[in-house]
Amino acid sequence: MDLDNPAHLRILATRLRDRARAVAAAAPAPAGYLQNRIGDETSNLAELLDDLTYAVTWQLDETARHPHQHTPELRRGTAAAAHAAIPVGLALAGLGQAVAQLGALHTLDAYEPTDEQQAAVQHTRQCLEKTLHAASAQLATAAQHMSQGADHLHAPPRRPLSSSEVAAYATATLPPAPPPSCGPNPTR
Repeated sequence: MDLDNPAHLRILATRLRDRARAVAAAAPAPAGYLQNRIGDETSNLAELLDDLTYAVTWQLDETARHPHQHTPELRRGTAAAAHAAIPVGLALAGLGQAVAQLGALHTLDAYEPTDEQQAAVQHTRQCLEKTLHAASAQLATAAQHMSQGADHLHAPPRRPLSSSEVAAYATATLPPAPPPSCGPNPTR
């Protein structure tokens, strides 16, 4: 990935937007259809996160070997890729949660159809849709970061972030895992 080329960052932003739309479009689909879509999107996001990881770590290695070749544009592009990695990872985690919710729906199919079982199915289905929309929003955020990175790649230098500002973003505590309230809890 050519991180000092705005066109490459825009291509990555487009890939992220496409994934955001695909995840959002899958939300209202029937559960049987969702299993394949979530599997496909999990693979796509894992590949995107792998691309971001490789690009950032490659630049870190190159900087260590050839510090004089690491231009301000390349630093900004690397920062944009690193910045996008957090929401992509959160979206991937969201798809993991969606898999658990699909599993809960599958489990609920084994229960006798009662009002309680139907309520549990409806609640779990609503949580699944909410999870997919949240993952889509994370991907849209990552796409926005990449687009902004592309727009500012060749901009005149601004005040560089202080080392504490850079570290604060990268070390911010991730949101806690959601409580398991979106799963079934019917009694047999």
